[in-house]
Amino acid sequence: MKNKTKKVILFIVEGPTDADTLSPVLKKIFKPGDIHFHVVHGDITTVKKSSYDAVMKRLSSQITEEMKRYRFTKKDVVRIIHIVDTDGAFVSSENVVFKDTHHIEYGKDHIYTDNPVSIIGRNRQKSMSLRELSYAATVGGIPYSVHYFSRNIEHVMHNQQGNLTSDQKMYYADEFVKIYGNSPERFLKFIYSKDFAVSGNYRETWDFIMEDCNSLHRHSNLHLIFSFCDIK
Repeated sequence: MKNKTKKVILFIVEGPTDADTLSPVLKKIFKPGDIHFHVVHGDITTVKKSSYDAVMKRLSSQITEEMKRYRFTKKDVVRIIHIVDTDGAFVSSENVVFKDTHHIEYGKDHIYTDNPVSIIGRNRQKSMSLRELSYAATVGGIPYSVHYFSRNIEHVMHNQQGNLTSDQKMYYADEFVKIYGNSPERFLKFIYSKDFAVSGNYRETWDFIMEDCNSLHRHSNLHLIFSFCDIK
C-alpha cells in the first residue's frame, strides 16, 4: 500500500537561530508534520561571481538535500518559504563608507566598513540575486516565495541593531520562544505589527525594500507567508 502524500512546507533559512526562533511557534500554527526547516549555514545569494542560475542551482540542491534527509518527494512539498536577511544590500554605493573597524557596522542610512569595495561588491551580488528570487514563483516546479528580515532577524524580532555574538543570538532566540513559542495568537499579532510589517502585496513589499535605504531599516514581509499557506 502506497504512503499517503504528505503536505510539507519547507522553510529555507540562513542560520540555526532563525530555525530556533521560528520553528516552535510555526509548528503550533501549522500541523507539526507539515513544517521542515533547512538551515543553509550561510547566504546563498552572495556566492562570488555567481549568476542567478547558479543561485537557483544551489537553492535546488539544498531542497534536494532536505528531501533526501526526510524521505519526501516534490509531490509532498506544497510550498518553499525562503527567509533571508537584507543586510542593507539595496543601498547605493555612496552609502557604504570607510570606517576603521573590524566588523561591518550598520547605521540608519549607511554601512560602515574598513573595506567598502568588498561590501559594495557583496551588495551588488546580493541585491541582484534577491531581485531575481523575488520574481521566482517556483523552484524545481515547487511553489516558492522569498521573505526578508531587514537588516536581520534580530533587528526585526528584537530591535537589536548592533553586531551580536552567537551566544547573544541564541539568547534572543530562546527569549522569543519563551514569549511566543506556545502562543500563536500573540505571535501573529506581533508579526503583523505596523512597527515593521511592510504593507501591500508580495510584489509591493519587495519593491519597497529595494528603495533608498529601506533595506537598512527595520522591515519584514514575513507575515505574507500566511497569505500563501492555509493556516486553518
